[in-house]
Amino acid sequence: MAYEIDYNDERFQQVEADKQAALTEVEKTYDGMIEQSDGFYNAQIDASQQWAETQQKNQQEQTDFAIEKIEQQKDKAHKDYLKEQSGAYVDYQKQSNAYGVNAEQMAASGMKNTGYSESSQVAMYNTYQNRVAMAKTSFNQVVLNYDNMVKEAILQNNSALAEIAFNTQKEQLELALQGFNHKNQLILDKANKKTEIDNTYHNRWQEVQQQINTENAFEEQIRQYEQNYALQNKQFEESIRQFDIEIARLKEQDAKDNAYKIQQLELQKAQLKEEQRQFNASLAEEKRQFNAKQSSDGVIIDSVKVKDDSNVTNNSQGGAPVVDMASVISLGYGPISATRLNQLVASGEIVEYEENGKLKYKKAK
Repeated sequence: MAYEIDYNDERFQQVEADKQAALTEVEKTYDGMIEQSDGFYNAQIDASQQWAETQQKNQQEQTDFAIEKIEQQKDKAHKDYLKEQSGAYVDYQKQSNAYGVNAEQMAASGMKNTGYSESSQVAMYNTYQNRVAMAKTSFNQVVLNYDNMVKEAILQNNSALAEIAFNTQKEQLELALQGFNHKNQLILDKANKKTEIDNTYHNRWQEVQQQINTENAFEEQIRQYEQNYALQNKQFEESIRQFDIEIARLKEQDAKDNAYKIQQLELQKAQLKEEQRQFNASLAEEKRQFNAKQSSDGVIIDSVKVKDDSNVTNNSQGGAPVVDMASVISLGYGPISATRLNQLVASGEIVEYEENGKLKYKKAK
């Protein structure tokens, strides 16, 4: 049986509020983690770039210093060359001076202005020229070597700088990929968490819906219970009223002559009232068990209203099965007494059986 559900029920609203709070918390948590992830990997990339710039600077400074030393050595070689060139010229001038020591020695030997003297001048000049030429050749070779050293230093520096740049770029690409993968995983985890929350609160929504359906079903059972109770008690009251009418009629005719009949009617009336008392006691126990079941199922329903009768007692002893009065009424005999019911069972006309902890009755086939 379908029951109308009020989807404005505060329990639905609470489920939705809890769901939104959970989703907001997930958004806040994962957005913070994603932001921190971006910051972490960007900081790593920046640190890698700073390291590369420092290494390149150090490498360039080392190369510049090496080239500076080579240039200093080349400048020293140039000065040595000039010194050698100047020394050769000075020595030549000393040897070829007409008034020098060498001229005086030749004059003393009687070789001045002779062919030997002229040959000696030529030899001294050639020696000077050879000495200058050798110094020039040596200087040029040294300069070439130093220039090659500079070129090699530049090439090595370029290679080192290129290697630093390559390794830095490689490291930054790896960091960027790690950052992308980590961020992407966080986004996937966030989506999965939100899906998990959706499923969780969808289940809670369905549980609330089922709870309300259960409550509605209990309320319908209570309505039918009270309706049957009212009908059966009305039948009891009507039967008692008929007894009272008949007793009053007999008393009006002749109370003395009708004393026996009146006594029998009073006894039947008392028996009927006892049956009513037992009926109310049985319904009171059913009500107690019914409400106990509702409490154990977690459903809170207003207690069934049963006629307040100080004479109503619970005749169930030690957890014995309770008579299902609805099945008794459905037999079609009306509110019969317990004695009459036992007689029908004993004759085989009525079958007694137990179901769900209750004694029920049905007509034999």
